Amino acid sequence: MTKPIRAGVISAGAWSQSSHLPTLAAHPDVDLLALSSPNAETAQKLAAAFDVPHAFADWRDVLAEKPDIVVVSSPPVAHEEQVIAALEAGAHVLVEKPFALEGGAARRMRDTAERVGRVLLVGFGWPAAPCFALSKQLIDAGEIGAIEHLTMHLAVNTRALLMGGTDGGWGGDGSSAASTYTDRRISGGGSAAVSMSHQLGLIEWLAGEPIVALNASTYPPGREIDLHATVNAEFAGGGSAAISSASTHPYLARPQWHMALYGSKGQIWLDSVADHVRLVRANGDVVEYNPVEASGVYDAGAPTKALIACAQGAPAPTGLTAELAAHVVAVTDAIYESARTGEKIRIPTE
Repeated sequence: MTKPIRAGVISAGAWSQSSHLPTLAAHPDVDLLALSSPNAETAQKLAAAFDVPHAFADWRDVLAEKPDIVVVSSPPVAHEEQVIAALEAGAHVLVEKPFALEGGAARRMRDTAERVGRVLLVGFGWPAAPCFALSKQLIDAGEIGAIEHLTMHLAVNTRALLMGGTDGGWGGDGSSAASTYTDRRISGGGSAAVSMSHQLGLIEWLAGEPIVALNASTYPPGREIDLHATVNAEFAGGGSAAISSASTHPYLARPQWHMALYGSKGQIWLDSVADHVRLVRANGDVVEYNPVEASGVYDAGAPTKALIACAQGAPAPTGLTAELAAHVVAVTDAIYESARTGEKIRIPTE
């Protein structure tokens, strides 16, 4: 009988209550042994709810329990210190996004994981949604050919959080600290950092190539915490992308994704709310996929399940790697620079 995977959660809060903790607690191969929260009362409450034996106010105490895997669920301002400490303690790590406040911190976390030989995943869960997994399969099968142009719009219920609210609509009775989303020194920004980072990771994963240049604008103009963002981007292979992210009023809990992907051999139309994916081939053939295959339902536990699988020897999913996430942070930095200066920004590739 194999030993259970020892798991810890650092800075557990409202999102962990809805995603990480239930996934870890339900897994038959995992021993969820410790969690932390800066609020000791929150730590005790979550530990009782999920039958976790150790609850701490100091995140370092979680690492002292020598977990095999660690989920870092703190605001981005704390990621670098906590992720590097967890990796150097010998754990495989899942860190929530936004990955880092700026590109240097992202690269240092990525490089530490490589140096110590541990897996570092970032919480880009949308590649696991059936509609996007199907789209990736079609691209990899050669149905689209060379990618020429992509449009992607995401509307998600973050407006209240970005304007000082504390309920992200994630279920449970937990709430987020307002500063987690309203102070750029803690969050890294508004819609472009919080929501569009999902899009950027997804787009580069689907396309299989990085964004290398962009022009961007954010709304309200000049505000540090943007509600909406618009980006015109160029891929390394010469294709282009028009990307937009909007923070909605709380009328629909389910994120709304709309994507159109045009290639030399075909195109994909995707609507996540309608559970709709359509493939149109260059010869005029049209393939409509059923709502199960094309489901746009998000599995909040997908990144945590991927971390467990990596601890059991599976390779890191390409849509969740620190390498991808570090480039997403570099692109996000460029978005804010372009919005501030009005100039086209080139993103260096390593």
